Amino acid sequence: MMGRRFFLAGGCMLCGCAGAVHQVPPVTGAQLGLAQAEVEEAGGAPPRRPMPERQAQAMMRSALARIRPAATRLCQEMAVGVCHWEVRTSRDRTLNAAAGGEGRIVINQGIMEYAANEEEVALVIGHEMGHHAANHVASSRDARGVGSAIGAAVMAAATVAAAAGGHVSARSARRSVESGANLGGAVGRLVFSKEQEREADYLAAAILYRSGMDLGKARGFLVTMARLSGRMETGLFDSHPAGPERIAGWDEAMRDLARSNGALPPRRAV
Repeated sequence: MMGRRFFLAGGCMLCGCAGAVHQVPPVTGAQLGLAQAEVEEAGGAPPRRPMPERQAQAMMRSALARIRPAATRLCQEMAVGVCHWEVRTSRDRTLNAAAGGEGRIVINQGIMEYAANEEEVALVIGHEMGHHAANHVASSRDARGVGSAIGAAVMAAATVAAAAGGHVSARSARRSVESGANLGGAVGRLVFSKEQEREADYLAAAILYRSGMDLGKARGFLVTMARLSGRMETGLFDSHPAGPERIAGWDEAMRDLARSNGALPPRRAV
């Protein structure tokens, strides 16, 4: 029981460290159900359309040029993250993209090969820009550090308690603390990642909206990803919201942005 109380307390401490900058509109059960039904009806994994590397790069650059001005202005308006991005393609043909330190963004060639149009590619680029604009890279790194420290402290306390009742070797104690640090770092990463992914999707929608792009056409990429993953519900230890949840969130973002004419949602209380 003592270990469980420590673990829950650590989780709460992590929840207060960082996360999303904005209060992203929640989705309802009805919206999620509609998205799940849509994915089921769409069928299995869609085919990848191989293309030459040069064509994929050109598609990425064209989509980037269409959204970069609006994305830069949105990032400057937020004034919390990195607004200068180095965007490049990778020859990797898996369906993935990444945001790294110092404004780096990598878009795998597989993104372009699965995308039906530039709007879908722009969604992916805008999503990674959103991570930078909201300073998610740095805050996630901080969350992992805090989680590691809490996990190590919890296991150290548990080791001391165990030692009081019997013999515990120095090697076993060291391993326990290291295991606690690793677990704590993983928990810190999980606590914030789903929240940040939801915000990055919303910021991508805002970027596309302000760029005059068709958010409905971009939405198709979320359906594609949902069909490929096959996951219909978000689990506690998932690092990303499941496909239907992202689709429902995008639909709500479209409605919210139309009502506000592209304004960002309220900031979260610090």
